[in-house]
Order: sequence, then C-alpha cells, then structure tokens
Amino acid sequence: MQILHTLSGPNLGGLEFRVLDQSRWLQEQGHSVAIAAPPGSDTLKLARSWGLATVGMDFNSPYSWAGVLKLRQLVKDLRIQVIDAHGTPDAKASALCRDLCSLVRTWHFSRPLRTSWRRRLEWRLGCHRVITTSQGGAQDIVTAGFAGQKRISVVGEWADHGFFADVDKQAIRHAMRQELSLDPAAFVVATIGMLRPDKRQEDLLRVVHVLRQRGVPARALVVGMPTRATAAYGQKLHDLVAELGIGDYVTFAGHREDISNIIHAADAVLVPSINEAWSRVVPEAYASRCPVVASAVGGLPEIVWPGDTGWLAPAQDVAGFADHLAWIWAHPEQAARIADQARTFADRHLMLSQKMAETLSAYQTAMEDARSARNVEAMA
Repeated sequence: MQILHTLSGPNLGGLEFRVLDQSRWLQEQGHSVAIAAPPGSDTLKLARSWGLATVGMDFNSPYSWAGVLKLRQLVKDLRIQVIDAHGTPDAKASALCRDLCSLVRTWHFSRPLRTSWRRRLEWRLGCHRVITTSQGGAQDIVTAGFAGQKRISVVGEWADHGFFADVDKQAIRHAMRQELSLDPAAFVVATIGMLRPDKRQEDLLRVVHVLRQRGVPARALVVGMPTRATAAYGQKLHDLVAELGIGDYVTFAGHREDISNIIHAADAVLVPSINEAWSRVVPEAYASRCPVVASAVGGLPEIVWPGDTGWLAPAQDVAGFADHLAWIWAHPEQAARIADQARTFADRHLMLSQKMAETLSAYQTAMEDARSARNVEAMA
C-alpha cells in the first residue's frame, strides 16, 4: 500500500509521535510511506533521522492554487493510494485530491466540536473514512454531524514494543534517578507531554505540595517542553514552583526521547489533562508497569478503570489526585498488583501491531468506499 501522512503543525508531541510510529511500522512491513509536514519542523527532522521519506509542505493556506497543485503532483508521483490527514489545514488540502486517491482523516482529540454547514461539508466530502483515537472522539464527530458512526473506525493509542521489553526495571530506575538527580527514596510522580494549559502540569505541582504537607516524600518530574505558543505557560509553572516553595522537589527534565527509561524512574504517572483522548503516555505506563492516575475526561475512562488498571479523579481535583497517589505510596504491593493488571490489559489490547492491523483495515475500507464513490460519480 502507498500511504501519505500529512501534518500541518510545527510541534513534536504525542500526535506527531503516533504518526512517526505508524510510518516506521508501515515501512518495516513493506508498505511505501511518506510524511508531508511544514519544512523545518521537528517532525520532519526526526522522521529523516529514522530513515523515513519526507516532503516539506506548508498547509497554512490549504486552498491555495500552488499548494494544491504541489500536493496533487506529489500524490501522482508517489502513486499514493491513501492520504491520512492528521490536522485541519492538511485535511482541507487533501480533500482536493479526492479524485486521485482514498482520503482518511484521523481525529486525535476528544472534545465537543463547533459545527456549521461548511464544516460539515468539509468533513463529509473531504474524506472517505474517519479514524478517531477514542470512542468519545467518535461520538463527538457523530454529534457534530461530521460523519455517521458507520464511517468511523476507532483506533486507540498504543505503546511501542520497547515499552514491553523484558528489562531490569530496578537497574534502569537507579540509572535514571542518578542521571536526573532524583533521591532514590523519593516518591516520584511524573507528567509527560508538551507543557500546555490543557495538560495542566500545574496540578502536578500542587499535588506534590499537598503530598509533602501530608508527610509523603513526593517529587515532581515534569517531562516535556512548551511550544512557542505556550512559552508563557512554561514560565507560569516555574513561577508556581517558587510560589509553593517546592523548588527542591521539582525536576524539569525537558524534552526526552527515552520515555521508556524515564517512566521507570517514576513511582506513578499523573495525567491531569482537562481534555484528552486516550493519552499516549497511559499505554506506555501500563506496558512499563507504572501506576497511572488520570483525569476522568474524554477517552481516559475508556482505558483507565478505577481499581483495575488505574485511578481516576475529576479534572483539576488536586485533592483527589493527591488521595490516589498517597494510597499508591502507602500500599505499594496493592498498587503493583493493579499495575500488573494494567500490563496484562496492554499485552492484550495496546500493542502497536494490533493497532496497525486496525489502521490498515480502516485504510482498506476507505479504498473500497472511494472506488464505490468514483463508480457512482462515473455513472452520474
């Protein structure tokens, strides 16, 4: 299969890593795959370092004549069968290749969508198939009138095979704590992701403050960087650390590509987002047997089951997050059993090969739908 992934954003986060994982897996399985994204973006740089085919393309003006001609020529030159569009501007541009190939639009979020006749038209005519990363995201699409349930495939997040590797967890934990200057006896709670207001890393800082007041030797491990647009939020986090007086108990680790090792340095992962699909870090933590506490928002309750695979609290409920984390600290054996159950769930449902089989099935359905649509148009 010849597949083109398109991205319109300049940043490198969970969405982009999902596309990179997909592309590498497809290439390893013998498919032809390329990624089109803004020139100079971090995504393209990393894709090239992984040996993936890349094309610099700016989707800021999706309906520009020059941009459309360039994309259409690319589709012809690479004999693309499926375009999988991951952003709004690139999805709009891809829609103008409807006569050349099959169109898939992947929706990576779980939140209510603004709707209008124009947006409904763009979604209905602009793709043959929709992939969402959670059931909640699928329902949002249906509610907005963008696609019927039969046109949607739900393909959730996964953990790369490296997170499932049989490793010496304690040795990695010791090495990473040394590298990050983390006290071996500290109860380390990590957040992993771009520093953005919707990710609510500030709640981790407040949770650590509360836990320390309760006598828990908590330490925050903040993994990720702000984008250009969220630089002020990054500074706000540092200001909050000073305001709470917890400077000795917070580590800002910046952007890391060794997340499979970073997770082993933590005693728990906190996902305090105010909107989220499945969150990429949840499957990764499950595969690594690291306890997960998350907000009960979006698609997170679809895979975080209280007392079974993890713990949930309402978004922004600092006391609720702190209660769960204090319990994990006080009951390590019971928490480990829940982490083992989460790992079993990940083994059964959250492996890359499983999710890519579901993705290829969606692509195949899109190709069949596109052929049917072209046949109808030819007879009209």
